Amino acid sequence: MAVSEERKQELTKSLKRCSEETVAAAIRFDETRNLDELPAIILGVLERDAANPRPDGMASVTDDMKLIEDIGMDSFGMIEVVMTAEEVLGLTIATEEMGSISTLGDLKKFLRTKLGASNS
Repeated sequence: MAVSEERKQELTKSLKRCSEETVAAAIRFDETRNLDELPAIILGVLERDAANPRPDGMASVTDDMKLIEDIGMDSFGMIEVVMTAEEVLGLTIATEEMGSISTLGDLKKFLRTKLGASNS
């Protein structure tokens, strides 16, 4: 389903300071609900919100890397990630649900599961 101009503007605003690739992936996701778009969205948001960004950006991150220790997130950045996920992906995420997420892989799996549940 085509994304309205208004929705594109909302996504662009929610993803301000993210790369064009991140915004494009979010628009494609909104159109298709294709979960294959998630990694580009997640990495773009993490790169934007990392308190201590990696020198090489997100180019070499792997799913087993810890969000705080390895990727450079802090608690404020994680709140931003949750708020952005809610706005961009159309989810509601309770703070308690985030407790078991420590790695990039955990975050990807969590969002895929949430999106799968919301699409059923």
